[in-house]
Amino acid sequence: MQVRYVLERGTYLASRWEDEGGVNLYHVLGAHGEHFVELGVEQERSMVLRSFVSSVPLEDYTHEVRLPEY
Repeated sequence: MQVRYVLERGTYLASRWEDEGGVNLYHVLGAHGEHFVELGVEQERSMVLRSFVSSVPLEDYTHEVRLPEY
């Protein structure tokens, strides 16, 4: 259900590749505020979902994404 929620309501921002597989970054606005979600597929074809509000994990995407300044 979480993966479906991200795919239907999230805004795709960027992709990156790791040894384990690809990871897509989404921005999601929800009832509990906004957050970023990484949705990935590992070699075993299992879905990996990681949600965060900190900007630290976004450093992996800095060459791909320009976020608005507030």
